[in-house]
Amino acid sequence: MGISIKSVIKGAAVAALVILFAVPALAQSSSTVSISLKDASTGDPVGYATVSLTKSGETKPTKYVLSNGEGKAKLEGIPNGTYTIKAELLGYKEYTDNITVKGSNIDLGEVKMKVDSKTLDAANVSAVGNPIVMKKDTIEYNASSFKTTDNDMLEDLLKKLPGVEVSEDGSITANGETISKITIDGKTFFLDDPQLASKNIPSKIIEKVKVVQKKSEQAEFTGIDDGEEETIIDLSIQKGMMNGTFGNFLVGGGHDLPETEWSDGDWRYQGNGFVGRFTESNQLSLLFNGNNTNNRGFNDMVGSMMSGMRGGGGGMGQGSGGFGSSNGITRSWMAGLNGNTELFDEKMDLGGNYLFSGTRNDVEEQVDKITYLDGYNLNYNTEGYSTTKTNGHRFGIRMEHKFSDKTSIMFEPQVSFGNGNFHEISEFTTDTDTDGVIEHTNEGFNVSTGQNDNVSTSGFFLFRQRLGIPGRTLSMNVDYSFSNNNMDGLNQSRTTTYDDTGAAVDSLVNQRYDQNEKSSSIGARVTYTEPLGKGFYIEANYRFQWSKNTSWKDTYDSDSYSSDSFLVGNYKNNFVGKGTINDTYSNNIENRYINQDFGANLQYQKNSLRFQVGVGINPTDTKNETTRNGQLQTYDSFVWNWAPRVMLMYDPDENTVLRLFYMGRSSQPSTSQLMPVPDNTDPLNVSFGNPYLTPYFTHNINADMRYTNKESFLSINGNVRFNYVKDPIVNATWYDAAGAAYSIPVNGKDSYSGSFRLFINSPIAKSNFSIFNMTNLSYSESSTYIGDSSFDTEKYYQDGEFDYDTFHVDYPTLDGTDEFTRNDIQTLSMSERLRVTFRTDAIEITASGRTRVNKSWYTIASASTNWTWSNQVGGSVNWTIPGGLTLASELNYNWYRGYTTDQDDEIVMNAELQKLIFRNRVTLAVKGYDIFNQSKNLFVSDSSNYHTETHNNTLGRYIMVSLTYRFGTFGGNSSRRGGPGGGRPGGFGGPPMGGGPGGPR
Repeated sequence: MGISIKSVIKGAAVAALVILFAVPALAQSSSTVSISLKDASTGDPVGYATVSLTKSGETKPTKYVLSNGEGKAKLEGIPNGTYTIKAELLGYKEYTDNITVKGSNIDLGEVKMKVDSKTLDAANVSAVGNPIVMKKDTIEYNASSFKTTDNDMLEDLLKKLPGVEVSEDGSITANGETISKITIDGKTFFLDDPQLASKNIPSKIIEKVKVVQKKSEQAEFTGIDDGEEETIIDLSIQKGMMNGTFGNFLVGGGHDLPETEWSDGDWRYQGNGFVGRFTESNQLSLLFNGNNTNNRGFNDMVGSMMSGMRGGGGGMGQGSGGFGSSNGITRSWMAGLNGNTELFDEKMDLGGNYLFSGTRNDVEEQVDKITYLDGYNLNYNTEGYSTTKTNGHRFGIRMEHKFSDKTSIMFEPQVSFGNGNFHEISEFTTDTDTDGVIEHTNEGFNVSTGQNDNVSTSGFFLFRQRLGIPGRTLSMNVDYSFSNNNMDGLNQSRTTTYDDTGAAVDSLVNQRYDQNEKSSSIGARVTYTEPLGKGFYIEANYRFQWSKNTSWKDTYDSDSYSSDSFLVGNYKNNFVGKGTINDTYSNNIENRYINQDFGANLQYQKNSLRFQVGVGINPTDTKNETTRNGQLQTYDSFVWNWAPRVMLMYDPDENTVLRLFYMGRSSQPSTSQLMPVPDNTDPLNVSFGNPYLTPYFTHNINADMRYTNKESFLSINGNVRFNYVKDPIVNATWYDAAGAAYSIPVNGKDSYSGSFRLFINSPIAKSNFSIFNMTNLSYSESSTYIGDSSFDTEKYYQDGEFDYDTFHVDYPTLDGTDEFTRNDIQTLSMSERLRVTFRTDAIEITASGRTRVNKSWYTIASASTNWTWSNQVGGSVNWTIPGGLTLASELNYNWYRGYTTDQDDEIVMNAELQKLIFRNRVTLAVKGYDIFNQSKNLFVSDSSNYHTETHNNTLGRYIMVSLTYRFGTFGGNSSRRGGPGGGRPGGFGGPPMGGGPGGPR
């Protein structure tokens, strides 16, 4: 959306006048009420109790908070009046008193809470209560309601939680939101790497799992939403673990049985360890992991940076599909240390971590691809293999210091560096299908190999200051990032095409290259809030973001080489001499990006309603400089955008949360999209950057509904999401007579996407049965542009050179031209998952079914893909047998319909038998993986005007024997969940336990 500079200046002036003059005059006097809760018998602090204030004559609390670990609670911004103060916590008798607020702060001092013996006795019988509790921005799972084995990690527990999904690559989503980090009792665990927690923390130490929609630190301080949200998981450690050192060590070995289609068979090994020492104020964790069972226990940042520099999509094995599959065979190793402590009388929280990690990934891949064009289709097939290796180091620190109740700072820097290498070989063929008549078009091979080293650092600093009266705040956030990525490698290929006479014509590429990419950015945000009285607050904010990206690439052709040796497959060592610079595939580019955001928000907060409305004005300045063939070209862009911001949160009762959110955001094209140099890594898919790209703007609408019935334990969570992108970056693609595709990114037609998600979890009457259902529906509509046969390729692309200026002049927009056809793509995806669980102390049995359906439509040639179905029915059992024996097994039957290549049905079964030995300190386990040896990896994608089906190798059948040793409080009864004496009798059907510790009731 456009807006005049005059309007911006006028709006900014009005906002400044409101803040400087009108706002303070409207502020209303308010007070703070403080209280300290102590156990009447022991004198110990009563932490995490609910403290509420209810105005006389009203039934709903005016405000409530939780007491901290010292039993202290502070309710701020309380208007004058008479109130009832109430303190509640399960196991204690309720404390109530009447107070009067008259404009001054009130300190009620220490209050003794008496133990409620009747409630405690009932709690000992009914145990943990509701398995799922939904609060405002939090979904809380009681871990003891979900049965796990002695060898299970946090990841295995997460897979059992309704609404939580763990993908084949280890990434975690909760209700469709990606989990960005995992914390332990509110303290960060390895900063932004959830997999380090999910794959290395034993599930048995977890008491609660909380999925939190966490606002930014700035928004939590001011109370006014800035749209900077992330979804995190916060773990509560079992109380028995908080008084000493504990840990476990596992070592195991086995072998493939027998060889798989993709492998000759190999030895399998695994080893991991976790040592923890946790108190109320300190945490120390040491962990390590090594295996060749595709269980990478960390996020490979070094590998991601290397993949980002590679052409051709970043290498093989990028897709993931099927049920329970992963790409290739991965060997991984890592060791890390994480610590958190409180200093200066708990005024400072300090945490830090270090991680060393490495991987080797071996992928074998087969790709079948159909490209839909007017009058004919191209059928593309490729087979190949790749090996990728990485090693990396990572450091991180998080420090938060409170100088006083009014002033605090936070600083969180991190550094990552490492190196890697890759080697990839593939062979391809292409056929042209014209109304069922098949003609062979081309064949050949590609080879890509290289070395990489990279370093990156990022962080943010936050200053927060309260000013005089409650609600008046000033905060400033500064963030930065820097990365340096180097790569040198070889790019080699032979492509054989056929002329009009049918004679073969070979095209050879034999190049080496040196490449570097640097990225720098720094941003700052200043926010001021002011209370207006009667529940109203106003916020003014300004954000400045500067970034600079530079990239250079020097490409050399081999001085001379033998075509004969090149053709017979001596792929790796046939580059001769120092090479001759190739100006076409060499470049130097610099991109500078300045983004500003002037914003104002008005918020109303009263009882169960919170409403916020605001506006942001967003000027974006972009400058690109490109040097090729000794010539400098400059491309500039300046764009104004504006967008309203709306947030509504309503809690009609203590069981229900309704939330609606809208946000607009401007985004800059990536360096690779702007880089005006051809990428010929894959000679059949040559891509270009486009320095004429402009930023795009995204409008997001998100709506949530959550409901928990604390008596019946019914939980419902619904989500609706809609995205609208203005001037999105899409591809324009054209094809030559030899079947090669050429593509360039352009700003295209506006795109849309929407999704609906619903999950329901409920016990079945008063039985030990429960049912979980999750439904997903998504739809998207986007566009690409396909060059017609009338498009003159040679006018713009000759001898590897693309004429960007002429192309941009001739096609400032591709809509309405005869040479390009807009291809509108509609994609519909649906999935359904149903699970029924029977649970007692000794056994948990599940029966489940799920299906995933996809279909795409293309306007070009009125083409569409088949309805593709991936279906599964299955079940699992986890049985604790008296005598320390546990049997855990899962069996899934998968079948597929509608794929271009017929897929065999498959039965995938895993089973594990565990026996406690040596006074229950050691677990002996025998595990069989994919017992029927039928699992496979199939990935299907629809994009632009093509349909792709990718098969990757994956682990087949193997058997593993392991020993796990536990020590410290880990080995005690306090940590054993789900066995005899653990869990809650009666499954989900027992009496409710209220809100739990600290929860509103």
